[in-house]
Amino acid sequence: MIIRQSALKQVSISALAIILAVTNSAVAAANLAGGSSASGKTFLLQIYTAPDTAFWVPAVTGAKAAAKLTGINLEIQYSNSDDATQSNQLRTATSRKLAGIATSLPNASAGKAICEAKEAGIPVITFNVNGLTKAGAKCVTAFVGQDFVQAGAAIAQRMVDEGLVNKGTNAYCPVELPTATYALQRHQGVMSVFKKIGAKCDMVGVGTAPDKAQTTMVNYLLGKRNVTAIVALGGTPLSVAEAVAAKVKKPDMAIGGFDLSKPVLDGIKSGKIVAAVDQQPYSQGFYAIMQLVLQSTYSLYPSDMGTGGRGLVDSSNINEVSALVPEYR
Repeated sequence: MIIRQSALKQVSISALAIILAVTNSAVAAANLAGGSSASGKTFLLQIYTAPDTAFWVPAVTGAKAAAKLTGINLEIQYSNSDDATQSNQLRTATSRKLAGIATSLPNASAGKAICEAKEAGIPVITFNVNGLTKAGAKCVTAFVGQDFVQAGAAIAQRMVDEGLVNKGTNAYCPVELPTATYALQRHQGVMSVFKKIGAKCDMVGVGTAPDKAQTTMVNYLLGKRNVTAIVALGGTPLSVAEAVAAKVKKPDMAIGGFDLSKPVLDGIKSGKIVAAVDQQPYSQGFYAIMQLVLQSTYSLYPSDMGTGGRGLVDSSNINEVSALVPEYR
């Protein structure tokens, strides 16, 4: 099932209702009433990539909104896509005895540092992606993010429904980090749909830098002239997909994928991109921090939360979404 404009409106209305409820009934002078006050305590929002990655802007905006509502101190750190840096930052947060940690984990390398935080009594919520496995997975309190398999199936089904992918179609699934959890599970979702009709989609890593991604994608398509569709499994490859199609002289290449940016919005408006999955990073940042604060205040155990799993941005809702990118969407 594909959720379009009406469902996205419903999600937005629900999120607004929660924010208003918190503002009107639970916040007094930037502090939650009752319980053990979290006001003034310090929480960490840790992002795995570099600070110039536009995707994270809404997540940071959402986290800051939660901090403002509850009167906490929020620290934001970036790990520059370096596993050692991420683990060191987590250990520093543990040694400082911060009140809670929200972090994105594309792989399992930080598992030991996460468990050290748990042993020190510091709750850890993963958001956007959680690549922890085995013992490390047990040290995470909750996950706030997309159901990647479900989301991959949603964009794949949309392209099938539009007649852009058919029996025998050779598609291309570029992604930033091909071994990361989000990549593997999104590809799994895509193939759960494509296999039913006998279509293929090769997953190829292209990195997080747009220029490098574009070059890698062009080279791949020049060597695979039978490819007729791109299903970008991440925001970076989707942002350059239209330019790539032009460079390989296939301007009518069918394109769909994940995440929002100005090139993606422009592509949807022009009809070059059929749709993009909106995983709603604002919600991920907001709810990750808010749940940590609620645990600190009321001892409410955080819950796993799905965000934007099947919500697609397409021609039906592009106008209402465009003004909200990149601050909120």
